[in-house]
Amino acid sequence: MNKDLSQIIIEKDISQTNYPILFKGIWTGVLISLIVHQFINH
Repeated sequence: MNKDLSQIIIEKDISQTNYPILFKGIWTGVLISLIVHQFINH
């Protein structure tokens, strides 16, 4: 029982730390695509 609980806590921590990284990755991708789009159109 304790093993499962600790595993859930660890997985929760991993998912919480990954969200800001994921958000930064998406935001960076959006910015890059906007810049590329700007260069193509002008």
